[in-house]
Amino acid sequence: MQTTLLILSYVGKAAGFVATLNAIPLVAPSTGVIIFFIASLLKDTINRIGDFLDNGKADSSWQS
Repeated sequence: MQTTLLILSYVGKAAGFVATLNAIPLVAPSTGVIIFFIASLLKDTINRIGDFLDNGKADSSWQS
């Protein structure tokens, strides 16, 4: 699960970054910023939920 999350996060962030540079036709740079933001937010949210489910504390014991 952690490796999958890490890979998906990198892919989402890379796609968002490339779209931000206006390198993808028909995709606005603002859409790239939103994609990058969602990928970052999703990864952090899943890490926090996993950390809480791991041992009930927010101590970074579960990382992706």
